[in-house]
Amino acid sequence: MDKNEKAKFDINELIKKARSGKTTDASKEQVDDFINNNLSENQAKQVRDLLSDPEKTKAVLNSDAAKMIFKKFFGGKSDG
Repeated sequence: MDKNEKAKFDINELIKKARSGKTTDASKEQVDDFINNNLSENQAKQVRDLLSDPEKTKAVLNSDAAKMIFKKFFGGKSDG
């Protein structure tokens, strides 16, 4: 399997797994592959740094922008 094919995954399936608490190591590997294959080296480093720091991750997830994205992903309507 080439690395681009490996990086392809169904984001909706990943969201369903995350919501149910049933994420797997394969899902984490797919996310990492997606980051590696779709972001510049600098962007990938920034995302990994963010995800490795629980306080930074929490701050981002609690931002208004993240809340709007979550509403869209989970079927809610955004305020804008």
